[in-house]
Amino acid sequence: MGARTVAVDVGTSTVRIAEVELGSGQDPREGATLHAFAEAVVPAGVIRDGVVQEPQALASTIHEAFVHAKPSTKHVTVGLGHPSIVVREVDIPAQPMDKLRQSLAFHVQDQLPMAADEAILDFYPTAEIEAQGGETLRGLLVAAPRELVRDTIAVFDRAGLQVGAVDHSALGLWRSGSRGVYMDAKVAFVDVGAATTTVVISQGGVTRLVRTLSQGGQDATKAISLALKGASVDAESLKREVGLDLSVGQDRRGLAEAASHALSPLIESVRNTLVYFASSNPGGAVERLVLTGGAAYTRGLGQALASATRLPAVIGEPLAGLRLGKKVNTASIQGREHELATVVGLAMRSTK
Repeated sequence: MGARTVAVDVGTSTVRIAEVELGSGQDPREGATLHAFAEAVVPAGVIRDGVVQEPQALASTIHEAFVHAKPSTKHVTVGLGHPSIVVREVDIPAQPMDKLRQSLAFHVQDQLPMAADEAILDFYPTAEIEAQGGETLRGLLVAAPRELVRDTIAVFDRAGLQVGAVDHSALGLWRSGSRGVYMDAKVAFVDVGAATTTVVISQGGVTRLVRTLSQGGQDATKAISLALKGASVDAESLKREVGLDLSVGQDRRGLAEAASHALSPLIESVRNTLVYFASSNPGGAVERLVLTGGAAYTRGLGQALASATRLPAVIGEPLAGLRLGKKVNTASIQGREHELATVVGLAMRSTK
């Protein structure tokens, strides 16, 4: 049997838990098994603007999802994707990883928007290069506010779970996506959640850029709800049915216009992210968008992103090549596989 990891992805509107057993091949992610999965709805107001307002309510939601998933251990990997977490590519003088991590704060303190002693730092090497100062490691610096990590662990303690590792949600998204045909591609994985959108640019199987945008599908839901002027209609369902499609009937065109206006900042932010990366990496421009997340199927969103970026956009398949264990309710995730991209990737953590 391969290594198993239980991961928890905490979103503004949903908590998801997955247990993955890695395969035994050259890439353990291929042939992996999803042994457990469950999700629970986060009550409105528990998390606002990325900040947990009601820790006990969130802990209860996490516990609810855990009970339904029935994974094999209470030791979990937790994904964090708050916009305050810094993820950037840096170059550091080459040295053994144990020594590098000990001296990491010294090397990157001038590149942080916070004091180094107020952050939890990690470094993921992606390449070894020859620089003017000698052998250099290039990789991703991750800096999370210490208070954010501490408060997150406290919530999981309340839920009766033990946090074994804290990972960046974007790296989970990358692990589940950068496989198969996308392993060596120049691709942007765009995970559109309720309140935030994560963009990960992968080049040749290596994470090159991460951006967490403060816009998500919830913006369109709120806009449609306002356009309905208090009518008792499910705005979330209408977002999927109408979305940004201005060709809908005249009776719904106003809703599509409201949603389109609400999501235009998100679309522009994604486009600007890709333009920035292309200008900073000659010859490395992204060639395709892969969309995941709960809002990925918002009608017209894929077409709008494709038009703005002039790139083909497809829906991701994070469960492609994975086996499903007996405890997984396949009917509950059928047609929604794209929503599992981040949590499944977090549970593949030990592959990278």
